[in-house]
Amino acid sequence: MKLLTAASKLAFVATQLRRPRTIGLASPSFYAAPISQRCTRLFATGGGLDDDAIQLTHIGREQMEEILEDYEHGGREESGYIVIDVRERDEVEYTGQLSENTVTMPLQTIMGLNNAFELDEGDFENVFGFAKPTPDETLVFSCAAGIRSVHAANFAKASGYSNLVNYAGGANEWFALR
Repeated sequence: MKLLTAASKLAFVATQLRRPRTIGLASPSFYAAPISQRCTRLFATGGGLDDDAIQLTHIGREQMEEILEDYEHGGREESGYIVIDVRERDEVEYTGQLSENTVTMPLQTIMGLNNAFELDEGDFENVFGFAKPTPDETLVFSCAAGIRSVHAANFAKASGYSNLVNYAGGANEWFALR
């Protein structure tokens, strides 16, 4: 058995992070399509939330850094973004936030309220401690590995939000490469 150096281990992990992630099986022609088409086909909501395919943009670390820079300098109003971490609060406490202005909306809470995005503005703010996103804002979801954030985006889509982004690497990638 060949021993891996620390550099080769990091290189291996980096290649694993760049590999396409799928839910279920996908045919080889799926991977030949541009990423935007793959995302539309891959994330059709089959969980009873909506019959339409979710239009979800998946981004990597570089794009997330750009969004966070805009978000930090311009806030929600100027940037048009709201960055939502759907990990549980203890997970966020353990690793920290992606940015000081990232808000936390645990997926379990979103689901436990039968889709928190359906709450009225007052109830939403009482539960989460920040103003409910408006339909014209871009919701940027993050979790640990880009899986729960897709589910959260499905709930947002079912509530009429259409500008949806998923940070596919999540906190695992973000904090591993810092």
